[in-house]
Amino acid sequence: TVSLEKKRLLDTVAKVALVLDSSGSMYNQYARGDVQLVVDKIFPIAIHFDDDGELDTWAFALKQKGLNPVTVKNVKNYVNEEWGGWDKWMEKLNARYNNEPLVMLDIIKTYKKSKLPAYVIFISDGGVGADGEIKRLLIESSRYPIFWQFVGLGGSDYGILEHFDTMKGRVVDNCNFFALDDIRNISDEKLYERLLNEFPDWLKLAKNKKLIV
Repeated sequence: TVSLEKKRLLDTVAKVALVLDSSGSMYNQYARGDVQLVVDKIFPIAIHFDDDGELDTWAFALKQKGLNPVTVKNVKNYVNEEWGGWDKWMEKLNARYNNEPLVMLDIIKTYKKSKLPAYVIFISDGGVGADGEIKRLLIESSRYPIFWQFVGLGGSDYGILEHFDTMKGRVVDNCNFFALDDIRNISDEKLYERLLNEFPDWLKLAKNKKLIV
């Protein structure tokens, strides 16, 4: 609440989404509980922002899948229980490869006509290779009520995610990126400050461009 007040976001209503990298390189981060910790820390943002108090959730590797939303009832132990658990996600989604554009396309389709702004928190440990297609999708989605907050979770080789400030051709600046070396070593206050750093500016720009009301 303190972080939202600082950013003047207390009265903001938005859809909130979480996208979880389920490629094989994330195995240890799932196994030691870091991904569940991400869910635990992101969920309060959904409670404050979201019109229905749910955190829309996707998992992706080579394939992608929309999971059941995170709610008050299922947030505890979500990654171990949803859709058979994270190890099943990796198996079913072909964890040998990353395919960010596929899940981005589904998210764009879901929110492009939303009457509310959509705040998408996209977790990745790197290995991002489809720079050209990701750039195209970010440019396309800059016309829609979608803001992308990419978070690097203890990885490397983030590709285009590290170069958003120089990306041309967008209607508005609709994305941000920061990397976390270890989610267990950052305070909640600092994490929320970084997560919400550019979202308020996007809200103003999006309103000016009539992308949101």
